[in-house]
Amino acid sequence: MSHDTDPEESTVEWQVARAQAEHGPGFDPDLLTLTLTLYRAMSAFDRAGAAELSGHGLSVSQFNILNVLHRADRPLNMGELALAISIRPANLTSVIDGLVQRSFVERRINPDDRRSYLIANTATGERFLEGFLPSHWRYLEALVWRLDGEDRRALTALLDKLRESIETAQVDRGQVISP
Repeated sequence: MSHDTDPEESTVEWQVARAQAEHGPGFDPDLLTLTLTLYRAMSAFDRAGAAELSGHGLSVSQFNILNVLHRADRPLNMGELALAISIRPANLTSVIDGLVQRSFVERRINPDDRRSYLIANTATGERFLEGFLPSHWRYLEALVWRLDGEDRRALTALLDKLRESIETAQVDRGQVISP
């Protein structure tokens, strides 16, 4: 028996209509529409970034680290770096390990706290960025070609507002702890 997917069933509109029918009049269809649209946009952007970087053997997280360190005026500790790229510090070590193995970044013992490390780009990492970034900016421009400057600024403001909302939500382990 074939379980072919109906293309209509993969649309946001179809999924929202089904959820609304299931959950009744108290259901907020805009919330699910936003969630599905955001996930789809994030996935598409992530796939595009991975495709751009695949020929260079870098992940999106590794590339983000190189860029943050490139723009920083000093080496960063793991906590600062994790915050700058929105990754949990526990997940950062393996990402940094890959960059160290390729000689793109180096770890230095933090002179202010000998229990921690400072991370900095190496000359190899900086040379990579010097050669890669011009084409990267053109690539990003091609990805967002349908958004003019005003759209980009408005979307940036909305996404930042969403991030702040998420980071200040009164939830713990997926459970609402305060309305």
